[in-house]
Amino acid sequence: MDIAAIKKRAKSLLEPIWVKIEPDFKPFHREVPVAYNPVSAFTYLVEMGKYPPPEIMVDLMEGFMDYFDSNGKKSLDEALLGTRHKKYDSLSYKQGYFLRFTEFESFVYYNKFSSFEKAAESYLATKTQEIDQENFLRYYFEWKRKYKEQKHRKGSKPSDKRS
Repeated sequence: MDIAAIKKRAKSLLEPIWVKIEPDFKPFHREVPVAYNPVSAFTYLVEMGKYPPPEIMVDLMEGFMDYFDSNGKKSLDEALLGTRHKKYDSLSYKQGYFLRFTEFESFVYYNKFSSFEKAAESYLATKTQEIDQENFLRYYFEWKRKYKEQKHRKGSKPSDKRS
């Protein structure tokens, strides 16, 4: 199977349709990346009510084809993102981790608490799963430190074979 030819054909079929709907997406510019991998870009655009441009759809198609052609030897993370699946390195885990702590930060920002401990206690009371408050805060502060370090590094982007 010639993946380059398949990608070229798919893009050529999708492009004329995209040209018809693209004016409705102003001020969206497809040259400006909305994420560093096709899965996150696709999710973001659909969540915003926008059709993903052909290049994102073709990247996803390539990843799914790679996944199915592997006959179970590759995880979706590996096929779509080029990274071997390990729970703590998977996109879904990282995204869930990130969203949990950014939600907590919003919760703290919009409410008044005398301490992070009180904030965590109140926040965790709204969650259905039982989470240990002490561990939650330890992981939150570790995440916060790593997130700040990553933001300050020049040119830091999550690794992706199809950026």
